[in-house]
Amino acid sequence: MRVFAVLFWLLLGSASAFAATYGPPALMARETHGAVLALALGQGAARVYVFLPERPALSGPVPIVFFHHGWQGMDPKNYGALIDHLAREGQVVVYPVYQESAATSPQVIVANAAAADRAALRVLAAQGLAPDPRRILYFGYSMGAAISLDLAIAPKRYGLPPPRALVLLAPGDAPAVAAGAAGRPIIGNLSRLPRTLPVAIMAGAQDTQIGLPTGRALAARLCHVILPDRLALLVLPGDSHDGVTVHAGHGSPGAPDPRYDFALTDQDFPKLLPGESGFPPSPSLNQLDFYGYWKVTDALADSLPTEALPPVVFGHGTAAQLDLGTWPDGTPFKPMRLETPCAP
Repeated sequence: MRVFAVLFWLLLGSASAFAATYGPPALMARETHGAVLALALGQGAARVYVFLPERPALSGPVPIVFFHHGWQGMDPKNYGALIDHLAREGQVVVYPVYQESAATSPQVIVANAAAADRAALRVLAAQGLAPDPRRILYFGYSMGAAISLDLAIAPKRYGLPPPRALVLLAPGDAPAVAAGAAGRPIIGNLSRLPRTLPVAIMAGAQDTQIGLPTGRALAARLCHVILPDRLALLVLPGDSHDGVTVHAGHGSPGAPDPRYDFALTDQDFPKLLPGESGFPPSPSLNQLDFYGYWKVTDALADSLPTEALPPVVFGHGTAAQLDLGTWPDGTPFKPMRLETPCAP
């Protein structure tokens, strides 16, 4: 079944010249490390997972993705394919758990995530690895977007290296998951973000309850803070063709991989996860990931050392920015839509 899925996406990628740079074959070519070493520290809400590239291992200053998951996403499984991809292309992925259950108050999760992120940095230091300050990416999905924003507002206060870019997928905030005092918004004063910080916000067109309205509201606030050429709000469509439907709802950034299914009580670490050819077959891994969410994340990560703005993220509506590839028979998939909340 895995071989079939890989062949399917290889055929899909070969149908478009765009796939020479993006899409499954190009993504696989980026994965130059043969394995991922998974570490786990702490218990419950204090737990953090650290995913290290192996075969070969890293040395010296290392690039880091602080990966902040969505509400109740304590198990990395639902993001495992993306975590595996990021680590195998040479980045340390730090994954703070920050909650034990839905009973955890959203009002404490930023502090929890920051403490876990700091613990991960201490473990890296014990192994002789330091963060490369030029290559720090904050990644946030749903509630994790709120966490990433708050940490980016005051990284020194939280004892973390400041981000060089933000990727915010299907952003959410506390009112979506809690009521009363626990449900007060947790996103802080965005005017304190650096004006030169690149920020990419992405949401599915069918994510009409959480990601899209929150993403639009954030973009409207950020367009008065971030320089115009460094802010992008991309809306990803659903599409159907030849009996296959791709949904663009709140869960569309999910990228499951059963190898990353870790219970909060699991003590069997470290774990070495050998790389596999291709990606796990799943309806959740599709055009929106390979040509959308992953394309933007990879492009921003690549750009960090140079501070150059990648045109496939900040392309002002170009075809390369909005293209989501083709269906296997060459029919174009619906393109992304670039929204400009601060346009006159």
